[in-house]
Amino acid sequence: MKATVLITTLFSSFAIAHPGMGGVLEDIKQLTRRQFQPSTELLGDLKTLPNNALSTTGAAVKAILQGTGNPIDTASTYTAPAGGRDAQACRADRCCIWKYIANDMRAVFLQNGQCTNAARQAIRIGFHDAATWTKTTPVGQGGADGSLLLSNGAGNAKEMNRGENAAMAPTAAILISWWNTYKNYGVTMADLIQFGAKVAAGSCPGGPRIRSFVGRVDNPNANPQGLLPGPGSNASFIITMFGAKTIAPGGIVALLGAHTASRQTSVAGVSQDSTPGKWDLTYFSETTSSTPTNIVRFPSDINIANDPTTSPVWNQFKTNKAAWDKAYAGEYIRMSLMGFNDINGMVECTKVLPAVPTRGHDVNFLVRFIQGQQ
Repeated sequence: MKATVLITTLFSSFAIAHPGMGGVLEDIKQLTRRQFQPSTELLGDLKTLPNNALSTTGAAVKAILQGTGNPIDTASTYTAPAGGRDAQACRADRCCIWKYIANDMRAVFLQNGQCTNAARQAIRIGFHDAATWTKTTPVGQGGADGSLLLSNGAGNAKEMNRGENAAMAPTAAILISWWNTYKNYGVTMADLIQFGAKVAAGSCPGGPRIRSFVGRVDNPNANPQGLLPGPGSNASFIITMFGAKTIAPGGIVALLGAHTASRQTSVAGVSQDSTPGKWDLTYFSETTSSTPTNIVRFPSDINIANDPTTSPVWNQFKTNKAAWDKAYAGEYIRMSLMGFNDINGMVECTKVLPAVPTRGHDVNFLVRFIQGQQ
């Protein structure tokens, strides 16, 4: 039982015996509503498998999805066996090839002490591949399945042709080149995209090292349209849309925080907060402020920041980075598993992720950022 639920239950019983405590109980309830509450709905085969049938990975993911497991791991490490990626010892370890992929990604995503434009786009690609799914989407027809980069039909039958995706083409090309290099090692595009989104977030100074699981299956067919919010969406629309994806209102706020590293495309060179190369809380405070004036604030973000359902969590994240990091990591793991059924059969490869970078300072970063070089 979660601590907030336990405390509320205990005080409810106490208030019945001591009516004067009713005001205290209401204060506790109000405090609870102001704190982040994770999404807890299960996904895939974890909805039906009993606990005694869960693998180590299945049990770990179930705990994360229910808000009781730790979605961040800063301690695990891995050294690839001698002999390179073609060595028999490497091929015998399903995670080994991902160490080589992680190294390739880190070199592109972290430069000059800041996360790069490629890292920003990789995070967005992870969102856009996974979020084209709802609880009513037929199995195999949406979610984190690689279709964003694999679909190749005419018009909207190729997901990258859609307006919300077209600006990500430069990093899409990088991911496709990595996939062409590693697909003969059993690497799926679906896994590569989600792994890349996590390496990218963790490459931003201050970013979380999010636990990573592989085993997704590719789908070459385009996912459904109309399942991503636009920059002008109202809060009610967004909350309803993400609720259909099993994401609670607080989870929406946590995921939106990735805009701290965003470089939007509607106004060239303008970011969504004043520290686009770092993973920090600036986005939460600057979205609701009139300053600085040289950033872009999406109406949809402002709507979520001000809506009574989501504003308490937004305000919590303005000053509590540890809470936001954990919330983002848990909600992103959830998103990265949308549409995939065999979660119990996945393998955890968190150990191969690069270490969390130290906070960097580069006086020339904003110049390169404005020029579109980073």
